[in-house]
Amino acid sequence: MTIKRLLIIIGVLFVILVGVSIYTFAILLGQTQANQASPTPQTSLTSGTLTPAVTMTTTRTAKGRKFVGTIQSLGNQTFVITLSRGNKSVTVNVDASTTFATSNGAANFSDLKVGQMVQVKGRVDPLNSSTVLAVSIVVM
Repeated sequence: MTIKRLLIIIGVLFVILVGVSIYTFAILLGQTQANQASPTPQTSLTSGTLTPAVTMTTTRTAKGRKFVGTIQSLGNQTFVITLSRGNKSVTVNVDASTTFATSNGAANFSDLKVGQMVQVKGRVDPLNSSTVLAVSIVVM
């Protein structure tokens, strides 16, 4: 009977050891991918002058999220919304691939107005959790 108990204890310890090893490997792999997503400085030649540009790459771990809120201010290809839940502010950046829609159909950035309720689907910036790159925007 004691040999059976010893084998059970050894089996349980082995399973725990394997689980901890896999967990540690997953954590290390995640940190390696996050480190690879750092901005890469590049330069470009424009009008005979050398202009520095920063290209930001996002990781596959940046999940798409949905935000609902009211537009507080509009800028150039960016706007700030106050979320319906939590009263937090989020800066929303748009680019050429961002789609806009209203109840009447397709729209564009110039159709947005301060005070409108919007639903934003996008990816949170891994370096600044209060900034979102919008994939789609729906004016409610």
